[in-house]
This record gives sequence, C-alpha cells and structure tokens, in this order.
Amino acid sequence: MKDLENQTKQIDEAIVRMQAALQVKREQDPEFYAKYPAYLKAEAEEQAIRSVAVNWRLPDDYLYFLNRYVPESVAWSTDEYINLTIYSAKDLLKGQWGYNYNPVTEEDISDWPSSYLVIASDEGNPYCIDLYRGDTVIYTAEHGTGSWNFSIAYDNLIAFLHSTLLPKGFEEEDISEGATYKYCKIVITGQGRDKVKTLLFLKKRFSCDYSQVKSYLETAPLLVYKGGELGASSIESQLKDIGAEYEKHEISLHEFLENRCL
Repeated sequence: MKDLENQTKQIDEAIVRMQAALQVKREQDPEFYAKYPAYLKAEAEEQAIRSVAVNWRLPDDYLYFLNRYVPESVAWSTDEYINLTIYSAKDLLKGQWGYNYNPVTEEDISDWPSSYLVIASDEGNPYCIDLYRGDTVIYTAEHGTGSWNFSIAYDNLIAFLHSTLLPKGFEEEDISEGATYKYCKIVITGQGRDKVKTLLFLKKRFSCDYSQVKSYLETAPLLVYKGGELGASSIESQLKDIGAEYEKHEISLHEFLENRCL
C-alpha cells in the first residue's frame, strides 16, 4: 500500500509539472492557444474509467494515472519525442486501432502481442505496457519496419512521465527519486500605482471585457495564478512592471490539485 501511495504522489507531481508547462506555453503564444486550446482536466469521467476497467485489468498505478490525466488537444514535443500523444481513459480503446485491431476490416491484427496495451504513440511508434506482467514497464518499437521488435524503454510509468512531460524550451529540474517541487499562488490585493495598467493586465489574463475586470478588481484579493514557481516568475514580473499590489504564497501540492490552475 505504501508503494502505491508513493507512486500516486509521484504521478500527481508529474501532472502538476505538465500543467505548469502547458500554462507557460499558453502565455508564450496566447493567440494560438485561444484558437486551439490545450488543457488537462483534474479527473476523468466516471464512464470512461468504467469502460477501461471492463476491457482490461490494469495495474493500480496506471488506473490512477488514467483517472487524473484527462488531456484535451495535448501533444508533447520534446528533444525525445516528435509529437507524443498519451491516451486518456476515453481515448484508450481507439488508441489500439492500427496496432492490435483494424477498424476498416474490423479484424484483429495477428502479429501484435496480445497482452500489449498501447498507452501512448509518437508519430506511430507505440509505447506499451504488458498486461501479463501486472506492472508498468514501458515497451516501445519502431513502426513501419515490417515487424515489431519491442524493447524496454522505461522501467515504470513514473520514469516514462519524467521523459515526456517537458516540452522543448522547458527547463528540466532534478527528477530523481525524492525530488520535491514548489507550488504557489499569486493574488492581486489592490490596483497599485496605475489602475488602468492593472485593468489591462486582468483583461488579458481573464479574456473578458472592462466591466467584468472592474468587478473582479473590486473583489480583491483576486487569484491570478496557481501553479509551479517557473510559471509564477512571468506573472510576478508583469505585476511588478505595472506596479500592481499583490501577494505570493507557497501552497501544497494538494491545494494546487484541488482545482485547475489559472
């Protein structure tokens, strides 16, 4: 039980880092992400979890991961991966198509190892767990070679997450076992020296009109950021530049995970 608790804690921390990385990307290119939003919800739909539980007997830590990992239009590009898609519970069944099942002919594909479940794919290269093992050792193989030659890519799910949740340009932190990460929230406590600039900041931050941001400011303290310290630095720098009154507080992992960060 303690091993599972430790695994789920590490999964939560990996997803927090993923959320923070997405936030940084949205702030770097807000116009693009306004048109093509990419989000991670906090919890999978109950029906999706029931569906995967009916189809497969999954390792407990992977089932926990599926419950916490719900991507919307998220694909990861790193020095390691071209365009990695990690399947959520609702996408897991279709994720097997082309590997163990041909949806066009509605036939099973005979040369696929029957116990291998594809949990992610990078430009056609599958990343799988072996359900016969009952653990989350990750296997991969190159597609398009005429046969599947699998090898172990990562010793477990945690190692796989650490390899995939850092987009290009996102500074890699120490991910060794026992590493800790700091999370914080930033609240605006007053308009500061220039009310107009503070309102403009809030208008951009919340994507709403001036009447709405005025009402937001009147309800200060107003939460404008919740996430990792890396993402907080940009927000804090902007608030300092416009002279807004704000406070920054360190928060626990549990508090961060209670709601999706801004």
